[in-house]
Amino acid sequence: MKLPGHDAIARQADEHLVTHKVKLPRKVVEHPFRQVAKRVLMALLVLAATALIVYADRDGYNDNSDQSVDFLDAWYYATVTLSTTGYGDITPVSDAARLTNIFVITPLRVLFLIILVGTTLEVLTERTREEWRLNRWRSTLRDHT
Repeated sequence: MKLPGHDAIARQADEHLVTHKVKLPRKVVEHPFRQVAKRVLMALLVLAATALIVYADRDGYNDNSDQSVDFLDAWYYATVTLSTTGYGDITPVSDAARLTNIFVITPLRVLFLIILVGTTLEVLTERTREEWRLNRWRSTLRDHT
């Protein structure tokens, strides 16, 4: 059974029904690979800066194996120190090296760890943030149909 006027209403243009278009809010987000690549690059820059600082003050460090610190030892020390592993085979022995370790290497270590932890959290939480944002937007919609 057809209702009178139903077909006529269905044939009418939908222009009068749509007053405006609603667009979902969109945040421009970098590709996760690009985010991770940028942070890895930052971590490598911190590592390189630390290695160069140690190498510049190599006379203030003692290597238990051969007593001298070369460029490879500086990179090794920087890697072990920034990762907080700290084997103790290369140690600062001069006051200048110890002060450098306290005021320069330790902040670089903290920065390095912030970069690593930040990358992990960014990758793991991006989807959750996007879902929360959409749910919040949906909850504010009124009279949208």
